[in-house]
Amino acid sequence: MRPLPSWIITDEVEYTERELGNLKSGKEAEIFVIERCSEDRSCLLAHKRYRPRTVSHKGELEELGFTRANQFMHDLAYRDGRKFAKSRDRRAAERMTKYGKRLLTERWTGHELEMLQRAWDAGVNVPCPVGARGEGLLMQYLGDLDSAAPSLGQARLERDAIVSAREQVVENLELLVGAGFVHADLSAYNLLWWQERVWFIDFPQAVDVTVNHHAFEFLHRDVANVGEWFRRHGAPIDVEEVYARLVALAATR
Repeated sequence: MRPLPSWIITDEVEYTERELGNLKSGKEAEIFVIERCSEDRSCLLAHKRYRPRTVSHKGELEELGFTRANQFMHDLAYRDGRKFAKSRDRRAAERMTKYGKRLLTERWTGHELEMLQRAWDAGVNVPCPVGARGEGLLMQYLGDLDSAAPSLGQARLERDAIVSAREQVVENLELLVGAGFVHADLSAYNLLWWQERVWFIDFPQAVDVTVNHHAFEFLHRDVANVGEWFRRHGAPIDVEEVYARLVALAATR
């Protein structure tokens, strides 16, 4: 297992934490910045918190610190191949009962942490996963106290940086597929640009190439999405060639 960077403060020492505010609000989660301080140093972490799929009373979201409800519900294709051990749980999830929605929220959270850890261990340039935290996960924060790292779609890159980003994206896609899974929601807005490097983020929809029947459809969409962005910015990718190479790589697993 790839070790944590030495600058991250872990549970092995005493520390205090304070929340610095909401960083980002997405379809299914919100990200908060946390400063963790020990006796001799500090570090910044990102706490990704998943919104509940159901609420029991008016005002519950606000009480939990969320600004709005979960807006991503149509996830059946992404869950293909992920099985519940108990038939009762499987039926509840299929029928989207209140209990089933709670199970799906818990599974979604655990799945992202697992996928992020697999990507980290495979050498993919991702935020370092720190661990589970309640209804979400803790990971490395990309940015500084002044601002968070911009997405690739928001960064204003010179030509040389765009070419470098293109090569990094392809290399990291190869590492992902080599590790046995597909991001399944890749775009220039799920890639960050920080310290001259591309960082892959947002893995809740990632799928295993060996069990998900839609994996290669998602893979082609990922390559086409980023390929279109690089084409518009003057550094085109041969989408079909890269896709064929990745499929061949997946077949060797």
